[in-house]
Amino acid sequence: MPAHEDAQLMLRFQRDGDRTALEHLFARNRGALLRFLTRLSRNRAVAEDVAQQTWLKVMDVANQGAFAAASGVAFRTWLCTLARNHFIDEYRRKFAAARSVPLPADLGATLAETHRVAPDPATPLEERQRNARLYKALRRLPLEQRQVVVLWADGMRIGAIAALTAAPRDTVLSRKKYALAKLRVMLHERAAQEA
Repeated sequence: MPAHEDAQLMLRFQRDGDRTALEHLFARNRGALLRFLTRLSRNRAVAEDVAQQTWLKVMDVANQGAFAAASGVAFRTWLCTLARNHFIDEYRRKFAAARSVPLPADLGATLAETHRVAPDPATPLEERQRNARLYKALRRLPLEQRQVVVLWADGMRIGAIAALTAAPRDTVLSRKKYALAKLRVMLHERAAQEA
């Protein structure tokens, strides 16, 4: 079933109370939602809790008849937006002292084009050190830039990132550009210090 049909499934659940439509939505999107939240929160238990609350919110929206399939906004983007907002409301504010969204442990490998394979003992020490440097540099980026890079590295399109972060497309592109430039500088400086 093509991704654009998710909105139709949601509308069937909302309009007709079709539980099968909801089950299909859940089956099609639960893995992606949980991966997104795990990368965002860097905590599987928190991700599972937020995912559960997000699906409850989906049902509430349907019960209120408030879901409207918007052109250009995929159901999954809408779902991730609900989840992101809940995460920020419930968890990020509880830990406001940290003032950052945790980065996924495997982001360094993603950006280093190692296909998001987590380091293991067989991985050469140099590669693990490079990934650790990248991870530390990412943590130094401003929250808005870091969030864009995390989503982009996970394969999300710029338009979807703009919708998810409620930022104009050009702003997202700018954040990505400046984040990557800062990462290059930080990594170059780090390499020079270690040489």
